[in-house]
Amino acid sequence: MTYFIFMEAIEKIESLRNHIDELDDRILDLLIRRFAISEKIGGIKAQVGLAIGDSNRESYIIDRLTEKLKGKLKREDIAAIFGPVYNISKKIQIKEK
Repeated sequence: MTYFIFMEAIEKIESLRNHIDELDDRILDLLIRRFAISEKIGGIKAQVGLAIGDSNRESYIIDRLTEKLKGKLKREDIAAIFGPVYNISKKIQIKEK
């Protein structure tokens, strides 16, 4: 491999990594918005005495996303991504009580 091809590859990788960084920032911004909504839901649940966890809702979300992303991500991968999101949401809802 020539030096020029190597440097071109490094520049492409750096450009792609910069794009990933931008996407990561956007993902976190969206998660913060999602958690703010979870906090409101926690307040409502506390007012009416509803339980924080809702496994039916979690399954519904995973099922919905699995169908939407058919062929792009496996169900278990979607569940692995959203498991921590659910846990943080529950912590936020408990804190709201």
